[in-house]
Amino acid sequence: MKPTRLLTALALMNILALQAQQTPAKNKSLYSFNVSLSDYQLPADIKATSVSDALKKGEWYKPGSKSFGIGISYWKGLAKKIDFSGTLTGTFANFPAYFVKDDTVGQAKFSTQFDALLHLNAFSDKAAVNPFLTAGLGAGYFPGQFAVYAPVGAGLHFRFTEGSYLTLQAQWRNKLSSGITNNYLFYSVGFMQSNPFGKKKHETIVDVAKPVTPPPAPDKDGDGFDDANDQCPNVWGTVKGCPDTDRDGVPDKDDQCPNIKGTVHGCPDRDGDGVADKDDQCPDEKGTVNGCPDSDNDGVADKDDACKDVAGLAKYKGCPVPDTDHDGINDEEDKCPDVSGTAANGGCPEIKQEVKAKVEFAAKNIFFAFASDVILKKSYKPLDEVVKILQENPQIKLTISAHADNRGTPERNMMWSEKRAKAVADYFISKGISADRISFKGYGDTQPIADNKTEKGRAQNRRVEMKLDY
Repeated sequence: MKPTRLLTALALMNILALQAQQTPAKNKSLYSFNVSLSDYQLPADIKATSVSDALKKGEWYKPGSKSFGIGISYWKGLAKKIDFSGTLTGTFANFPAYFVKDDTVGQAKFSTQFDALLHLNAFSDKAAVNPFLTAGLGAGYFPGQFAVYAPVGAGLHFRFTEGSYLTLQAQWRNKLSSGITNNYLFYSVGFMQSNPFGKKKHETIVDVAKPVTPPPAPDKDGDGFDDANDQCPNVWGTVKGCPDTDRDGVPDKDDQCPNIKGTVHGCPDRDGDGVADKDDQCPDEKGTVNGCPDSDNDGVADKDDACKDVAGLAKYKGCPVPDTDHDGINDEEDKCPDVSGTAANGGCPEIKQEVKAKVEFAAKNIFFAFASDVILKKSYKPLDEVVKILQENPQIKLTISAHADNRGTPERNMMWSEKRAKAVADYFISKGISADRISFKGYGDTQPIADNKTEKGRAQNRRVEMKLDY
């Protein structure tokens, strides 16, 4: 037996025992059913003699010759974070050669071990996951030999319900006697609970003739409200245990006017409209809009409503949406709010057919120099007719579109149609028509109106179209 190992185990047990003496004991008895694996032979290239040695070797996690076991444990709470356990384990062992003293061959036999351990928990029993450290002494019968060892390890409790846990442990077992020749690793999984056999607790029989009088509920501030139901347990009060300076039934902590008796959040409301006087824009007149009347129920108080007998909108001072041109279409829906029009035309006037005809004629008589966007002079007269129409009707807008036949590449056709559409727009702008009234676009050869296989069809497709609109 190596003295240093024994001293280490005894020192850790001493610390756990001292902690148990300094902390009030807890009443907890649990039973655990376990399955385990014992590793009597670490990988040959480790040859570890201690936990630190195994970790330094870097291959401690590789499986050796592991043996299956089953066991039963008794756990007892000694202090808030200290537990004791006693465990009896039976192992279907597969011992390697030289593990058991004088055994040079190795053997597969059943062996038993008993461990007495102390456990130091990180948290209280109510923690869902509770890590713990383990240290203690163990003794076992290894066929033909009796040996004593010192388990040191760590584990985790997983709490399901009160008194029900899943426990995982890993231990390094240091040999303390010569019955075995090497240290070994031990792993276990256990299900732990109280009352596993369903034993009923004894019921306390209360003598009916001598009823037990419960102690009075605590009332720190002495106001007659026990602390559990007192919203202000440290201050004497009359409303749910809280002070009420103005005695209006609203405790000061919730009273927006704690020194003035009131009915709305503890504040006065002299017109009784549910709006406190401090927030009421008409405190002497019952109302629904910030405390003010709203005769037409349009959300605009009468004092701010220019049309208080007719429902309207706030942005029009409580009046309906206006109809500036009196055409029966309100300004918000009227495309031409300053010019009387028809509903069919969105509130804009109908454009006369003779005006449309002049524009169509002008569009058909726009001519350009060959392979150019220069407008020929013979086009000016019909274009000037359109200029006159636009000058006489300042609300009207003009849309210009230019098209090409399919001769040439699509890219070239698009380029020339865009240039020619812009040339026509520039002509009108040069005559004083505002640019924001003119829109234009080139379509290339994408919108033919005739067959491009004939010259007549191609001539029809090379065109400019103009359309008046509001």
